[in-house]
Amino acid sequence: MVEQLVKAKGLLKWLQSNGGYFHPSAKLQIDDTTGLSIFAAKPIGPNERLVSCPFDLAVTPETATRAICQVAGLEEENLVWPMGTLGKGEPWNERMRIGAYLGLHWVYQDQTTVEWPSALIHKTYLNSLPDPSTTLMPLYYNPCELELLTGSNLYGAVKDRQKEWFEESAVLRTVLKEDGLTWERYLATSTYMSSRAFPSRLLRLSMEEQSTHQLHKENEVSHPVLLPGVDIFNHARGQPIIWLCSVMAPSPASHPLPCISLVSSSVSDVNTQVFNNYGVKPNEELLLGYGFVLDNNPDDVVVLRLGADGLSPAISKRLEAKNLNIGERFELRRDGEIDRRLLEVMRVMLGEEEEEMDENDEHAMHKKEEKEMKLELDVLETLGGMLEDKLGKLEAGGKLSVDGQVRDQVKKMVSIYRKGQIDILNSAMDTLSERIERVESLIGEGMGECSCCCP
Repeated sequence: MVEQLVKAKGLLKWLQSNGGYFHPSAKLQIDDTTGLSIFAAKPIGPNERLVSCPFDLAVTPETATRAICQVAGLEEENLVWPMGTLGKGEPWNERMRIGAYLGLHWVYQDQTTVEWPSALIHKTYLNSLPDPSTTLMPLYYNPCELELLTGSNLYGAVKDRQKEWFEESAVLRTVLKEDGLTWERYLATSTYMSSRAFPSRLLRLSMEEQSTHQLHKENEVSHPVLLPGVDIFNHARGQPIIWLCSVMAPSPASHPLPCISLVSSSVSDVNTQVFNNYGVKPNEELLLGYGFVLDNNPDDVVVLRLGADGLSPAISKRLEAKNLNIGERFELRRDGEIDRRLLEVMRVMLGEEEEEMDENDEHAMHKKEEKEMKLELDVLETLGGMLEDKLGKLEAGGKLSVDGQVRDQVKKMVSIYRKGQIDILNSAMDTLSERIERVESLIGEGMGECSCCCP
């Protein structure tokens, strides 16, 4: 911990010597619960800049690409998946570009007799970051700890992510011809991006435009960027914070630089921790990407996906006509409400093609209503079966006896995550039971008699 504190102080010194800023009343400190943290040595008022990072120090896919090409003597068009890989010809994604850029720092640190490339400017920043293997993120779980996730969405998600990142790391080594870009190093840089990256749209705020973390449009194209110094603050749910883009000079004699800043929006009293905000995130995302969970997280969800195997062309066409996507992520929340679009998709999948009908034909309209009610019952019962199956797997997974070395913190976090999933599924099933009872009651009552007096 002492070494981490020394490296963090070195980072802030590097940040300030390169045009950045750090509040003089904000002090680095090791906290028993949150580790490396920022505390207020003196009261910090609202609307005070906490930290500023010059745009030039941000690690973006664009700056990473330029540096890789300069160091490796390549053109950007060479940064593609090679022949013989599943993604052959596809450009590298943002994670691969930033991962390669950061990884090259380690490669050249190993080569002490080789001149340091001028394009690699984040050595101090990279060396200040904690060893990700000490985190509690599932990609660093040992096999016994990973088994604790059996029956949950995360169990498969961890394996899928590991496979995806492993393939990406192999591509970097092949294209850049650098054996030093190991899987372990790529896992580390990808972990840093998962847990520390900010959306690039923050760098596109107009100068002097203030923004909360929630202002941006959800459909705005963005990619991950690393902001040295800014990412040193721990995150807290619901913490008010302001983002500000401005041109600032670190000293009267310095040249002004465009910077991205964190600005306080409330008072931080002496000896209280100063936080950034990570926004609304469920425990599944927090555990996979950050390595922690929140007990009774109000933002928790259960993610559902419907299988598309064997889907007929006719059903696919009807879904498309209604602007519905079977591959969509559907979310169940703590309030027990059922995702409306999930029900709409299932009605199309389980129902028949709608026929044109004369609205004046009372008998036909009555039959149509009966048919719709029976379809609704079928949809609700089918969904109930799906949720019951998912609940059973979660409960069974929680009863598994795992032999081997399991950290107490991991066991506790997985238990909190699993309990949240079970609670949400139980709430959703209660809602389904009530709706099924209402529909069955309507069907049992015959929905009224057909006014055409048919038998």
